[in-house]
Amino acid sequence: MNKKILAVAIPAVILAGNVNAFEAYSSDAGSVEVYGQLRAVVQKLENADVKLDDGGSRTGVNAFYTINENLNAFGTVEYSLSYSDSDTNMKNRLGYLGVSGDFGKVSFGRQYLTADDLSGVDNSYFYGGSHIIEEQVSGGKHDNAIRYVFENDAIYIDASYALPEDGTSPEVLELFVSKNLAGFDVTAGVSTSNQDHGAFTLNNVAVSAGSIDDLYYTVWAQRTFGDLSVGVQYTASSIESDATSLELDRSGYALALSYAVTDKSALYSGFEFSDYDLKGQTIGTVDSDNLTNIYAGAVHKFNSFFRVYGEVGYRDGKTPGFSNSNSEWSVGPSAYDGELRYALGARVYW
Repeated sequence: MNKKILAVAIPAVILAGNVNAFEAYSSDAGSVEVYGQLRAVVQKLENADVKLDDGGSRTGVNAFYTINENLNAFGTVEYSLSYSDSDTNMKNRLGYLGVSGDFGKVSFGRQYLTADDLSGVDNSYFYGGSHIIEEQVSGGKHDNAIRYVFENDAIYIDASYALPEDGTSPEVLELFVSKNLAGFDVTAGVSTSNQDHGAFTLNNVAVSAGSIDDLYYTVWAQRTFGDLSVGVQYTASSIESDATSLELDRSGYALALSYAVTDKSALYSGFEFSDYDLKGQTIGTVDSDNLTNIYAGAVHKFNSFFRVYGEVGYRDGKTPGFSNSNSEWSVGPSAYDGELRYALGARVYW
């Protein structure tokens, strides 16, 4: 349990009504703003004790300056406030700078890549997103990335390119486009990731040498009908290794609903289904399975600075696993036998 951060979070939650965003500097030339959030989370997983922690608390600084009437400069640095008994150092989460103007925004540095930042259809705070099967090779965030965003009344374009850094990091190229069509906000995107000269594991099968590629694409649509918001999404991914003829094909489907009970309270739920097919001709590996994931919850926002929420989740099935020796990213494989999980949380923003 994170005793240090909770000692701060609990009093802050009580006094949240008086919290204001902190503007450290402001002038005609620009501004600097300190932001962040403290999270307190209580979770109960099946066959595990109740866990109380900080739930990913963080803080950062945004800077924005006007260079001339056609050009602006901006930058962001963000640190994790998640501590443990073995690690008491603040870890850098984001660090990038860029320029903006009528041409859009271009940013450089440690930042979220497009596919991870836009994500897709997921209303949950805890247990959703199982169908969003990207970032297994890309990691979702990159130390040396270039991102471009352009938006006007007709279209939204978001693209990322992550440099391979002499093979020590994945090379990633992503392009997503959003547009309103017949009242639906529709987004389509594609991501391709390549990692050379690493040691990989797919479903506990070691893959050394060679390279591994991940092609991911998705489309989703969202629309609001009065107080009800509805979203649907389809995703697909194919991971291949040229060293072992290993191939992992996956697909995911989701329906997400949110209903505004009042201006400050909402109920939400989601149904997600994903499946995979793993083939390894040279190593004799064949495996396939699927996962059903359902969640439901409620959130109440007292104001723009303080909210509380609760959620229950159900999972049944199996997910594939992937790990990469050249990065901190790893996942699964995991198996669930009709497992229920519960969580309560609170957030204070500044």
